[in-house]
Amino acid sequence: MMKIRGITKHFGKQDVLKGVDLDVGTGEVVVILGPSGSGKTTFLRCLNFLEHADNGEITLDDAHVDVKKSSRREILSYQRQTAMVFQNYALFQNRTAMDNIIMPLVVTGKAKKDQARALAEKLLGQVGLSDRKDFYPGQLSGGQQQRIGIARALALNPKVTLFDEPTSALDPELVGQTLALLRDIADAGATMILVTHEMKFAYEVADKVVFMDQGVVVEQGSPHEVFKHPKAQRTKEFLARFTSQLAHAAASQ
Repeated sequence: MMKIRGITKHFGKQDVLKGVDLDVGTGEVVVILGPSGSGKTTFLRCLNFLEHADNGEITLDDAHVDVKKSSRREILSYQRQTAMVFQNYALFQNRTAMDNIIMPLVVTGKAKKDQARALAEKLLGQVGLSDRKDFYPGQLSGGQQQRIGIARALALNPKVTLFDEPTSALDPELVGQTLALLRDIADAGATMILVTHEMKFAYEVADKVVFMDQGVVVEQGSPHEVFKHPKAQRTKEFLARFTSQLAHAAASQ
């Protein structure tokens, strides 16, 4: 469904992305792992044109964009088929939970206000926040705000949803709730590209695991291949602690 080729990005003299390629199938959950500074969040932001890559091409079904040659209209058409969930929630602080979901639908012309409200009601129920629909972000916990952010993304009915470390700003006790919601979304067949440090979640939920370091894809494959049989030494070093936990768990069964 999605083909990404040759994405590069530099900030000043620093090459952050050095030609990243990735294929994503329909309904596939792709998890991107890597140390801080590896370029994974920049890559995700380039996929939604929150950062404009220097070079590269992206094809999403029939939409094709060359980051250097495509028009603003072509990029906007592509963007409308994606949605992004941010690590810092990125909600409108002066709007209620309900309005945070309704606004993007109305502004992008994807739904009239009555239709958007009905969809928002449904999604608020799915994320367990029907009783918080009239609350403002400042009245909600971090976990609740993140669930509103996820509901807002799902309301747009994107072909692919991008998640940038959606649990990193949450208290530990709230991480499990958000990951459980993401599992449900994945089980429902959504196409997802997700940057996370939650190794257990990546191992259990991902269809494909991608390990990035220093702006390149070092290794990719199924969770079993990458976690249990990594080929690159850098991947082995990064995953050493988690793979030892897997081995210990297997030995104790």
